[in-house]
Amino acid sequence: MPQYQIITFDVYTALFDIQGSLAPVVTAALGAVDGPAFVNMWRRKQMEYVLISNALGQGRVAFSTITRRALDYTLAQTGATADEDRRRELTAAWLSLRPWPEAADVLTAVKARGYTIGLLSNGDSAMLHALLAALPPVVSHVFASEEAGHYKPHPAVYALPLQALRLAPTDLLHVAGSATDVMGTKAAGLPCLWSNRAGERVLDPALQPDYTFANLRGVLEIL
Repeated sequence: MPQYQIITFDVYTALFDIQGSLAPVVTAALGAVDGPAFVNMWRRKQMEYVLISNALGQGRVAFSTITRRALDYTLAQTGATADEDRRRELTAAWLSLRPWPEAADVLTAVKARGYTIGLLSNGDSAMLHALLAALPPVVSHVFASEEAGHYKPHPAVYALPLQALRLAPTDLLHVAGSATDVMGTKAAGLPCLWSNRAGERVLDPALQPDYTFANLRGVLEIL
């Protein structure tokens, strides 16, 4: 078994439950809307904008800005109404997401086995540091995409921990939460474990993960 020096985790899919966290907030804030469907569209448009930001070559649009613009789009598309205060409240809900049920135990166990833990995420640094309060105090490094000036799956994002810690690609295992993250990780030449809760597939047969499990507990099976 490879001896990794650091285990990095995707944040918004691998570690945190976006749908379970935001759907009740949306329903409470907006009333007669389908909370889960609203969150699905909000998240989908957020990720579309991330890819557009990468492709335009005009600089990285802040993730907080993308999140707000995706919310505004979803409100307009669904016909839901919200004043400025309510929109700010909904956007701020991304700062208090709930981790998946097993996340704390897995992170604690990974740390106890002697591994350094990092977050490697598309989020802005301030957003990611806010989420640390929901995790056990075992995270040593936060690598935010704004440091790279791009979003995942751009290779510059995956290079952040290697450059900061002077590591070889084989020294790092990235725990991805989405198929896009898997492809970005493998294209960057890094080992990858996929916490594939949704049972998705990777589009590119040449960019498959090294390990796939149904949730984060799979990390403990290989370390």
